[in-house]
Amino acid sequence: MSRNVIILTSGLSGSSVLTALLAGAGYWAGKNTAKKLDYDTFENQQLVELNQQLVDLAGFAPGHSYTRTFSQDRIDNVAEAFESTPTAPFEALLQTCQTHSPWVWKDPRLWLTIRFWANLLDLQQTDFLLLTRSPLQSWISSINRRHIETYAYTKQYASEINAANLAFLQQHNARYLELEYEQLLRFPLTCLQQLNDFLNTSLVVADLNKVYTGKLYRYPRGSRDFCRAVLIYLKNYGERQR
Repeated sequence: MSRNVIILTSGLSGSSVLTALLAGAGYWAGKNTAKKLDYDTFENQQLVELNQQLVDLAGFAPGHSYTRTFSQDRIDNVAEAFESTPTAPFEALLQTCQTHSPWVWKDPRLWLTIRFWANLLDLQQTDFLLLTRSPLQSWISSINRRHIETYAYTKQYASEINAANLAFLQQHNARYLELEYEQLLRFPLTCLQQLNDFLNTSLVVADLNKVYTGKLYRYPRGSRDFCRAVLIYLKNYGERQR
């Protein structure tokens, strides 16, 4: 377990569960991790702050943000910013992480910023996890988080991010494993074995139970969540993103 891990994904993808799982296996997630009201994101706080600086350089139009808008132009803007951005703070974070290797990075902003970081990372010592979600489950989660958008929009947004992440990995011939969050929860034995084979870890279902508060062997969002999402969507139909 000598290689570091970066999780590439979109938001609301279950990546906090996956990162917590890896943290329990010995990967360093950071001295301070970012937290939301209802859970620990397991995102290195310094990484989040540096990534947000890069996102600010992306040039999203007012009313749009990386959390709901995909843009290849914004990705290119961040990548090109490497030539004019002082890199000392970014290198300092990497040096800190290396003292705690192996480490794990998780931040949904990485789909925008990973090409910037690629100039500083040792990609030969980095494994990537490409985390995806079931489109319907993602839509239910988005609506329940009051991100009012059509199912088609949710699916397209995630698809574009996944394609951009995959293109980056293939461009750099990076070592990666693609994993769907719902498959991890529904078929934990199979998925944990895939993770163990890829990362040379020894994860078992009990480790997943420690970090996931729901019930395994089923979808995280059930019929009640779906009905609630439909009602919220219809109530806010006029402001839907599409």
